[in-house]
Amino acid sequence: MPAPARPRSLETKFRILYLGSDLELVKALRKVLPKPDYRLVTCSDRGTAGLFLKSTIPYDLLLVDLEWRDGDGLKLARLAHSKQDRKQMPIALLAATELSDEMRRRSRRAGVTDWITKTPDMAEVAQAIKKVINKGDE
Repeated sequence: MPAPARPRSLETKFRILYLGSDLELVKALRKVLPKPDYRLVTCSDRGTAGLFLKSTIPYDLLLVDLEWRDGDGLKLARLAHSKQDRKQMPIALLAATELSDEMRRRSRRAGVTDWITKTPDMAEVAQAIKKVINKGDE
């Protein structure tokens, strides 16, 4: 049987590393971020997250859930921002509510470049993620 005339590309255009444990969020994002364009890599434990960030695997966005592990997310954002090969990677902080000015300052010092508020409509969150990723192309 001959191969199809136009092979389908399975290459991912954008790789997102999500540090958090919100399974409903992950499920919803996987529905609204189309494959194969977006690959959502999830990590819910600090040790593995550190290994992912220290690796040479390229990510187009680090998405950190603020509610995850009592602030471990900001520590890992700081780690990612300290790595030379990750300096230009956007880091978005995902929160259930609007952040205070103090929390924005703290997260900015940790290397966070963008803030996304969780909404019941995950399509809005996905749009915000796409906007952060595409900001680098402007």
